[in-house]
Order: sequence, then structure tokens, then C-alpha cells
Amino acid sequence: MYSKDKGVVLISILLIVLLLSSVAVLFGNKYFLSLKRAQYIEFQTLSLNIFRNIESLAKDKIEKELKFNRNKLLKNNPIINQPMVFDLNGANIVGKISDYGNCFNINSIVTLKDGNYVENKNSSAAFRKILTLNEIDNNVIEELIDQTIDWIDKDSNPRAYGLEDYYYSGPLHSPREYTGMRLMVSIDELKSIPAVKQIDWNIFNNYFCTIPNASQISLNINTLDLKDVYLLSSIFPNLSIKDAEYIIDNIPESGFDDLNHFMRSFPNFDFDLAYGNIKVTSNIFELNSEVSFKKFVSSSKSIIIYEDNNNGFIISRIYNGI
Repeated sequence: MYSKDKGVVLISILLIVLLLSSVAVLFGNKYFLSLKRAQYIEFQTLSLNIFRNIESLAKDKIEKELKFNRNKLLKNNPIINQPMVFDLNGANIVGKISDYGNCFNINSIVTLKDGNYVENKNSSAAFRKILTLNEIDNNVIEELIDQTIDWIDKDSNPRAYGLEDYYYSGPLHSPREYTGMRLMVSIDELKSIPAVKQIDWNIFNNYFCTIPNASQISLNINTLDLKDVYLLSSIFPNLSIKDAEYIIDNIPESGFDDLNHFMRSFPNFDFDLAYGNIKVTSNIFELNSEVSFKKFVSSSKSIIIYEDNNNGFIISRIYNGI
């Protein structure tokens, strides 16, 4: 009996130890998760504060540059080619400013007339050319133009290849929604348009953007790179890709002082007809910031626009990792 009782007691003790171990592991996991959650919340707060401070520093840098040199912005300008790098208590911080104006503003495809958005013929012609250069079928291009204009305009009358609320709110579309009836605020809005699904999305990522105005396409010739040859070619109907490459390859380090200086530098090219504007400066910038701390990484993209009085304001912010 004594040996039997000892066996029962031993088994009971082992069960209790096993139970306590399970409880300890359970509490340990919960504590670890709570600790990780607390660290993430702390990192999130830190990142948001840093991003706002970087925005302020970037605005100050740009405002000082525009104050003394508003007439010309070059690709070797310190505000563009010298990133802001900091180390804050072990957190690595990098902020980089770039010229945001060198893109195809999708909102330029319309112009405001009598309270409604109507087709901007110049921009739609440039739109056709840049997509044709990317080997997109003409029928798809026409569908995309009309569907984009119908998405933005304020009426309910579909264009020849367009679509209005009857389609987007109907059973064939998911999720059901209504057209924007306003300028686009993000290039991702194009994903709601059926014709876009027939085109490689990288084309829009590489060349298109959304700037909150419906005006002509404008490119700063002084900050163009070879990746922008399609953009430059698209605003001149008689300019080939090779011609655009030649122009960008031969932009002087000191840049062009004005449009006439640019045109005189390439007398053999036809610039008489243009679908957009060539500028030598910019008033809209993109700030890309990244914060890394231990195993956490976050990033942000801010678009900063400046008006004639040199006052800059943020028109959009996107955060990732927080």
C-alpha cells in the first residue's frame, strides 16, 4: 500500500508540475505578445512624430531654395540630391526630396468648363501617345480615356466608350459604388475603371500621378532622367523616343534658363505643336521618409505643393508599416 500511495503522489506531483508549466508558458506567451505590442505602439508613435518633423524640415529646405532660386530647379540641386539622414537614439531616419512634377497628371485629362469637367484635348492626345508607345491597343486606349473622363465628370451621360453610375452600381461590378464626380486623389482610383484591367499596372506606376488640379501636363526639363523619355515624347507629337533620349542625354548641368533656351539648343527638332508645357522649375515635390529601429521599419510619402507666395502645404500623405 505504501509503495502504491507513493506512486499516486508522484504522478499527482508530475501532473501539477506539467499544469504549472503549461500555465507559465501561456502567461509567458501573453507577456511576450504584450511586450511586442507595446514596443510596436511606441515605434508607431515615434514614427509619426518623426515623419511630421521631417516634413517640417523638408518644407524649410524647399522654401529657402525657392526664396533665392525660384526660376530654375536642377537635378543636382542639394534639396534633391542630398537626402536628410539622422540617427535618433538608435533609430535610423532618411528623408529624400524629389521633383514630383515630372509625371502624367491623370487629372489633366479634363478641364473645368461651365461647372463641369470636360475632355482636355491636348492631354488626351498625349495620353494616347504615351500608351501607344507602350504598345497598348487603340480600342483599349479609347475606352480608358472615356471611362476616366466619365469617372471624373459631374454628369450622368456616358461617353462613346464610357461608363457611368449604372455600371459601377450594378450587379456586374464589385464592390458596388458610384463614380467619383471629382478629380482623382490617388492613382489607385484608376483600378476601379474596367479598361485599366487590360493594361500592365506598372505603366501607371512608372508614368502617372495625381496632382489636384485640372491643367495642362507640365514637365521640368531640368530634372528629367532617361526613365522619363516616354513622358517627354508624349507631349510632342513629332518627337520620337530616340529624339527624347537625345534631348535628355544633352541637358546641360547648368540646365535651361527658359523655354526659348531649350528650343534653341535643339534646332533640328519640331517643337511647334505641343500637348503640354516645358518648364525649367517646379512647385511640387515628393518627400519619401523611412524610419528603422531594431526589427521595425516604417515609411511615408508626402506630396508638398507651393503656391506663388512660397507657402508650402501637404496635399497627401501615405504611411506604410505603422
